[in-house]
Amino acid sequence: MKLSRRNRPLVFALYLNAALLAAIVVLLASRGGSLLPSATAAPITPGPIAGGNGLYIMPAQFLTQNWGCYILDTEKQTLSAYAFYGNTGSGRPELRLIASRGISQDRQLTNFNTGPDPEDIRKLVQLGQQPTKIIRPQNPPAPDENDKDKNDKEKNDSQQGTKPQPQN
Repeated sequence: MKLSRRNRPLVFALYLNAALLAAIVVLLASRGGSLLPSATAAPITPGPIAGGNGLYIMPAQFLTQNWGCYILDTEKQTLSAYAFYGNTGSGRPELRLIASRGISQDRQLTNFNTGPDPEDIRKLVQLGQQPTKIIRPQNPPAPDENDKDKNDKEKNDSQQGTKPQPQN
């Protein structure tokens, strides 16, 4: 089978494309990594909250390799955190209570550990809702005829180099 002259540039481009792809594969393989992304590269998203009858559980990631869960008891108003340890000294997996807190008093706080202060934000919002006031300059009072004659005389004297004499 003989190639026509029209198809030669296309064949050359296809071979060049295949050579570049092969070079990229060799480069990626020589870097020591695999060609496929690892399973630890993508973050694992926790599952949804589950529960009912006043007791709810939510998965939690405390450290990169340490998982556990939060348990919320709405009837007793408590929040507890448990961590799962797979390899302990005893050789068996354990679920340990790492924190627990009554939240009934916490829920009564309104402005704890917040910045900026909500009162400052309220003042800024009220300031922004007020109509803007336009301040117009007041017109200076019209000069009296006597003042006009006096100013003209002082101007003429200063141009001639004489000082005005004080009037008695």
